[in-house]
Amino acid sequence: MKLTIVATPPTEKRLRALKQLGADYAVHYDMHGLPDDRDALRALRDHYARYGLPWRIAESGPAIDRIVLGKEGAAEQTERYKRIIGHLGALGVEVIAYNFMPQVSEDAMVVRTTFQAKARGGAPTSGFRLADVGPGTMPHGETPIPRERMWENLERFLRAVLPAAEAAGVKLAMHPDDPPLSPLCGLERIMDRQESFDRLLAFSPSPANALTFCVGCFAEMGADIVGLVERYQGRIAYVHVRDISGTLTDFIETFPDEGQTDLVAIFRKLHEIGFDGYVRSDHAPLLATDESDSPEGYGMQGHIFAIGYLRGLDRATAEVRSARR
Repeated sequence: MKLTIVATPPTEKRLRALKQLGADYAVHYDMHGLPDDRDALRALRDHYARYGLPWRIAESGPAIDRIVLGKEGAAEQTERYKRIIGHLGALGVEVIAYNFMPQVSEDAMVVRTTFQAKARGGAPTSGFRLADVGPGTMPHGETPIPRERMWENLERFLRAVLPAAEAAGVKLAMHPDDPPLSPLCGLERIMDRQESFDRLLAFSPSPANALTFCVGCFAEMGADIVGLVERYQGRIAYVHVRDISGTLTDFIETFPDEGQTDLVAIFRKLHEIGFDGYVRSDHAPLLATDESDSPEGYGMQGHIFAIGYLRGLDRATAEVRSARR
């Protein structure tokens, strides 16, 4: 497995720390989209390369807000997406991690009802309670569209962009809705259940049509996560590792070693299927030593702990597999 971490913002200090922690590659995480100018994208690649971190993953890729809801300008946005895919492939990027939630906030449409829940030791973390969702949770001015029309928008998008992704050697890795509930805040969300991912992958067998396997989101669904790793083997391009405590309608995000998911079993299964893609720690609680400019879920100190834990899981489960041969 290739271990990665998100550095937000990607300052010199943070990127040096990622390299020191043993990160293999860079993830450029920008929910505001990507420039379509090749020189601007090359500058991003060169920025990470200065710290020994080849740029391999773009989250969340080019803007798709008009595409998701089928708004005016969707066709132009699709053509722009295809151009950027070509640039990214030429620069060595291998994965675009994207989602198909309505893009109505700075984090697409990831919905949380608190950022002051408490993990171990009182560490601030995010939480979600469906009972607390109200008009002020995620205000927007979008007109809802039916679920099936959103599927039509996704399939039209994939029909247009998958050939460009194949030509560029880039995988489009779909992330689940977070939380996987629909409708939410008045809008449909279509990547909210296992059947959605079955449908997505059945749409095209292209290796460019892939998954961002978010352990936390599948845990929120209450899914058999180990079984899904096996079910989707060969189609997983990228793994997000985080954990929760609770249920789909009432949960908090935890440190990776205090949640309810058997991460050992998941890593063991990833090794069993020969997964050699990218893995990163996902949202982590904020530690008391985190800097004040750290965004929710992406404080460096919490991620330093998480990446160390994931490295241990990776090494231990790889050795168990080797010992059983």
